[in-house]
Amino acid sequence: MILLFIAFVSIFITLAYMRFEASSVKVKEVFFTENINHLKVVQLSDVHISLLRVDIKKIKKVLKKENPDLVILTGDYIDSTRHIPAFFNFLEEIKGDYEIFLCYGNHDYKTFRKNEAGLKKLTADLEKKGIKVLLNDSVLYKKGDRTYNIIGIEDFRSKRHDVKKALAKCKSNVTANIAFSHNPDIALEIPDDAVDFLLCGHFHGGQIWMPFDIEFKLLRHERVCKLGIKKGLNKLNNLIIYINSGIGNVLFPLRFLSPPEITVIYFP
Repeated sequence: MILLFIAFVSIFITLAYMRFEASSVKVKEVFFTENINHLKVVQLSDVHISLLRVDIKKIKKVLKKENPDLVILTGDYIDSTRHIPAFFNFLEEIKGDYEIFLCYGNHDYKTFRKNEAGLKKLTADLEKKGIKVLLNDSVLYKKGDRTYNIIGIEDFRSKRHDVKKALAKCKSNVTANIAFSHNPDIALEIPDDAVDFLLCGHFHGGQIWMPFDIEFKLLRHERVCKLGIKKGLNKLNNLIIYINSGIGNVLFPLRFLSPPEITVIYFP
């Protein structure tokens, strides 16, 4: 009886902690330059608005403090069309004096898997709100005397990605080529030296920590996992990859030893 009570209390405490961790947020800074004349980007990923437990006020506070040039969102916002109003409210809440770029993730595409018109309407509605949706496309961003190709590549798992098309409009002689996509496996499709930096999400940092990398070895099939590329800062050939752990959750609003993440990145 005592052992059963101890087990019950242990499970309760663990679940309470996991619920608490899912509502926290960790701000990570990544410096690719120490120069005061930098491009400052905040990356948000895997919002999963229906299971988001981080208070939007916390996110707004971080954005206000950091005052970035750009905010880049790297996919997985909704799991049903019912979640669109909540996601739009989220974007309205975090809106500031910076530009917002986004691409879609596998959950977003799954929501519209038999409704291409609905996906196009979502894209059009986002762009009406001033959000730049980059789907196998790029734009030239200027800050002072520096220029950047900002490149959005569609999700690898959706099989809608077209790296060649995404790179087609890129200008030459820029300060850096900064690409973003949802699934890190897209890194294996990018030609050598075509992109300098790649921002991704998808893995949630291993939302529920498992020993011996069980999730990445047995439960995930992405090829980059097998190369040891799972979260945070990585390098593949000459491509620098950052994999954000996301702020939302899948399946249940719980995290364990993998807190929600907002990344602040300083580019040359």
